[in-house]
Amino acid sequence: MDRPHSLADPMPIELKLGQLAASYRSHAAAGAPVICAELDRYDIAVVLKATYEWGGYRYDNASDAIAAAKRGGK
Repeated sequence: MDRPHSLADPMPIELKLGQLAASYRSHAAAGAPVICAELDRYDIAVVLKATYEWGGYRYDNASDAIAAAKRGGK
């Protein structure tokens, strides 16, 4: 049996903002410094999720992106 691709539909990874970066400037993807402070204060994790793009469309899972590419003749 073939192993699944290591990046296909990976399990979500939960990281605390402190783990993502040492400064607020690096937290830009999570929001403004005030938002980052609130996330830390309430112990809210940032969850990174893979997004797949093909033909100008974005997909939440690899299977849908592959199916679209197959329908598109690639």
